[in-house]
Amino acid sequence: MPVLIDHIYPLIAPQSYYSAEVWDLPHHDLTATQFILTWVSFQGDEAMTYLTRAEYKYLNETQSHWQRRSFENLRRLTKEDEYLCTHFQQSELSKNLSFIIFMHQDGIGSSRILLSKELEKLFPEGYFVAIPDRSCGVAISKDATPLELSEMKLLLKNMYTEATTPMSSELFDSNDFELINNWALPLDIDYFNEIINEVKSLYV
Repeated sequence: MPVLIDHIYPLIAPQSYYSAEVWDLPHHDLTATQFILTWVSFQGDEAMTYLTRAEYKYLNETQSHWQRRSFENLRRLTKEDEYLCTHFQQSELSKNLSFIIFMHQDGIGSSRILLSKELEKLFPEGYFVAIPDRSCGVAISKDATPLELSEMKLLLKNMYTEATTPMSSELFDSNDFELINNWALPLDIDYFNEIINEVKSLYV
């Protein structure tokens, strides 16, 4: 049965997952070379399945810009009680957003650090990213104070130690996960603005 485009999502995975001889996982290389970008499919609470080479070939042949559609799917992958982010903190000094955390019920919060267009709006001064666990992504303002950064690094270390699917305890520059194409561009600008304004309403 052909893979359903409405239920495909981008996923950051360790580079070690890919092996041409053992597991020919369709993927896109990232500047953060210990990771790759791949895709998964799932509906509701069912287990995710990785996109196969045959499904990848089928999508390339039948669905133009399907990768961009997968990011649009990710934008909309929230439960009724969830926002774009699940946690946030406002800086005591600047009153701007200090950091946001993606720890959604779907278990692929780490993928959301790839939503660069949203993060550029929320952190116009620039931002760092972290993925301590596959279920958790973090974006931190480059205007964060030394104390805020120190506290976040400690939090990341603890989250990584306790992770179900450990990824990294490092803090990365956002450019390390930048995509060289337009996959992260929103398809629905009105919805894009709506979710940005929802997050801002939480702290402004």
